[in-house]
Amino acid sequence: MATFKKLERSTAAAQVLDALRERILSGAISGGEPLRQERLAEELGVSRVPVREALNQLEAEGLVRLVSHKGAVVTRLSVDELREAYEIRAQLETWLLRLSLPELAEPDFARADALLAELDGAAPEQWSDLNWAFHVTLYRPAQRPQAVALARKMYLNAYRHLPVPARVMGHRDQMQAEHRALLRLCRDRAVDDACRALAAHIADAATSLIAVLAAARQNENLRKQGSEA
Repeated sequence: MATFKKLERSTAAAQVLDALRERILSGAISGGEPLRQERLAEELGVSRVPVREALNQLEAEGLVRLVSHKGAVVTRLSVDELREAYEIRAQLETWLLRLSLPELAEPDFARADALLAELDGAAPEQWSDLNWAFHVTLYRPAQRPQAVALARKMYLNAYRHLPVPARVMGHRDQMQAEHRALLRLCRDRAVDDACRALAAHIADAATSLIAVLAAARQNENLRKQGSEA
């Protein structure tokens, strides 16, 4: 499990929640991993009270499951839940783009271009953060911070279930071509075409990643069956 820095006691309640949520969404704490209150409290330098409150909130967010007499366990998305997450993303992010596109200015386009250049040479472990930074550059002028935060949470929650190399999938060139086509449509103020391109881009990513997750889960089940035989 990831280690934590000691926290200020005066802000412990909020920081415990933020720290645990960030590590779960980043994949530093993986699905199925137990979260022991005593250990977390010791590592974070707080009492068990803010840890318990944070776990209750994380359960409400669907990131952990509280099991009677066993404690908290980090949840995992099923294949169907991952599919639904991408469907929600497509609806939410195309809405954000539609609002944002008329407000996009040259500094936004320059920032997006720079991020695409970084993505061209990015290591697999850098891909997720840079990819999201590119997308959010196109959404931020919509001035819908809650929607952007929700979209980011959906993005991270889906990606945390996949190993780092699977996040690039050997399709870097295709994804970058789609990114650049989307950016050209945004520069041209082609709102409908840009939204269709974004929806297709998200759908293509969903298809690839769902296939990887489904195969991984199938292999995991076969290993379990073999160990029980």
